Amino acid sequence: MMERSLDTLVSSRICHDLISPVGAIGNGVELLEACAAQMPEIGLIADSVDSATAKLRFFRICFGQISIGGLMGSGEAEAVANAMISTQRLRLEWRLQSADFPRERVKLLFLLLLCVETTLPVGGTIVVKEQDGEFVMQADGKRLQMQDAWRIFVGETVTITPAQVQFPLAQAFGGINVDNSETSLTVTF
Repeated sequence: MMERSLDTLVSSRICHDLISPVGAIGNGVELLEACAAQMPEIGLIADSVDSATAKLRFFRICFGQISIGGLMGSGEAEAVANAMISTQRLRLEWRLQSADFPRERVKLLFLLLLCVETTLPVGGTIVVKEQDGEFVMQADGKRLQMQDAWRIFVGETVTITPAQVQFPLAQAFGGINVDNSETSLTVTF
């Protein structure tokens, strides 16, 4: 497991400091909706605030500091993941049975969701389940696009872009197995 580092503390601080003003904007939008419900622009602003809030909550878990030994409820983890991952083109199916998970496992799960999301450029379905004491993430779509960053899980050295930072962060946890075909990807951890 990774130790505390300055980068996770900075990420936690940024997410913490941004969530309050984004929440305040959301409250303001709700007031505007009550007064100006006919304006479509208000709906666009509300959607953007919801998206920003979802990203901040998700990124705080992925990139921020976690309390070792802490637990996160399955329902809360599912809600945060769905708000971030589920779109018109991408569906997340949460089939986890346990009530609570160690926060470090949720962090790894979320990092791998970001990795798996990159393989479905035209959309698809990501199923998250438990099997034999491990998490299994299954991605299916019309076309899978495996970036070079996936080679990090078999021990290769690859050049990582800022959009791929989740790959080495997930790989640092260890114990990740990847199997893929043209239309399906399975990640076990």
